[in-house]
Amino acid sequence: MPAGLASPDELEKQRPEATLLIAYSRISDDWRAHSKKKAARSAWTAGKGVANQHRRNDTNAARFNTVIVYRYTDNDLSASKRDVVRPDFQAMLRDLRRGVTPEGHRIDGVICVDQDRIQRTDRDWEDFVEALTAINGRLFWTPSGSSDLTEEGEIIKSGVMGLVNKVESMKKKRRIRDWHQDRILDGLPHSGPRPFGWEEDRETLRPAESDFLSWAIDERIKGKAVSTLCLEAKRQNLVGTRGGKIVGQTLTQMMTAPRVCGFRANRGVLVLDEFGEPLVGKWQTVTTPEKWRAVCATFSDGSTWLARGSGTPRITGVKKEVKYLGSVLLRCVNLVEEEDESGNIRTRVCNHSITGAATKSKLSPYNYTCQGCRRNAMSGPVIDRQLQKLLFAKLARAQVTYEPRAFTWPREGQLRTKIEKLRTLEQQWQDDVIGDGIFYRNAPGLEQDIKELQQERLSWEKENAQGTEAPGDILKKWKSGEYDLSQKRSILFKMFIAVQLSPGVKGNRTPDVKRLKPIWND
Repeated sequence: MPAGLASPDELEKQRPEATLLIAYSRISDDWRAHSKKKAARSAWTAGKGVANQHRRNDTNAARFNTVIVYRYTDNDLSASKRDVVRPDFQAMLRDLRRGVTPEGHRIDGVICVDQDRIQRTDRDWEDFVEALTAINGRLFWTPSGSSDLTEEGEIIKSGVMGLVNKVESMKKKRRIRDWHQDRILDGLPHSGPRPFGWEEDRETLRPAESDFLSWAIDERIKGKAVSTLCLEAKRQNLVGTRGGKIVGQTLTQMMTAPRVCGFRANRGVLVLDEFGEPLVGKWQTVTTPEKWRAVCATFSDGSTWLARGSGTPRITGVKKEVKYLGSVLLRCVNLVEEEDESGNIRTRVCNHSITGAATKSKLSPYNYTCQGCRRNAMSGPVIDRQLQKLLFAKLARAQVTYEPRAFTWPREGQLRTKIEKLRTLEQQWQDDVIGDGIFYRNAPGLEQDIKELQQERLSWEKENAQGTEAPGDILKKWKSGEYDLSQKRSILFKMFIAVQLSPGVKGNRTPDVKRLKPIWND
């Protein structure tokens, strides 16, 4: 409600003949609401656009000798998208049907700076006209004057204006879409903020950022945790392109963005050429397509760049961070007694996972404790040292008989042959060497074969994303401290199926490593 406006009864006494209007203001994209830094450097701030519309509404209302008794505002909300709800627009319709504002002022009409502020689609305009004309005599006001939307001429005029607005909205969307598509086909980078790793031209690499991004991709493929990579970014004093700290989700998006290997995406989908291969841009690349696919395979569905666009579901149920080396790998083999349905007591193996937890003891800062029976525990550092001894011995023996294998998809040649056949077939069709019948009989089969082979290659790369390292190399990197906790646990889970922990002897406070029994993954 405008400041200083009298109550409904007082206003009726002061100006009994006054026309009382409600005002509506809307703006589709308030970029200042999303960029506080830009807003701070400008005289324009978030909400300035809709405020200016209300100021013009006030001026026009005074010019027409009318009084605005309530203002409705939808900022940063499009009226042309079907899934966008405008809260104040809906509130205005409810008040129009009731005939009074929330404070009880009579409503004689609606004023706004233009018809398209209210309407960009037919359904909105029909709802508005129905609500406005629910009470006879109410008018629609714009800077050019008032309109009676119950008159045939005004209905036709507003309908034509609505159609023009709709066409303009469609043309604007098409121009923007075509502009983006042209840039994609020309191999040009996207518009918008500078991407991390590139200069302002979005084509030339920025050494400090691109070197870190390339290193982060390689280390992630090897199994490093994203949190470890973020700590390295902090150590190098690197920040995002908008000055923010590099956190896990941000770095994940940087590493899995298709542009790091030269690919281009549109609306969360890779842009492909006529042969089904990704379209390659003109900018300098950070890594290879093979490494990009490999790093994407290390993340769960929904967390990569291609799955984080507008409208996609966000990640939920994120697992709790594990802080101890043997958590969950350890299993309890303590015997527990329980009563069955018949009331008989039976004995079974607990077989519950054993996890680590901090203690207040200086000798053992953390213990591993069974989460099932709660009666089987052991010093954490003692178990971790024993797990490493078992692992080191196994790696040393494995190195003796180790033979490296090539990290190459075995059907790569078959895929290339199919692609070349399709290209040759299409060229012959273009040159009129073969007719339409032969082309359309053979092309769909080749296209389907190529699609299936590409999908098979992607699945294979996901399964082999981390490649294979020599056991001796793993041993050296472990001992040198190159691996973080996530990488160490990954190696343990590959070497062991589980490690059983037997219960200790009551009263014996000395840890006995013989209680541990490894179940090797042959």
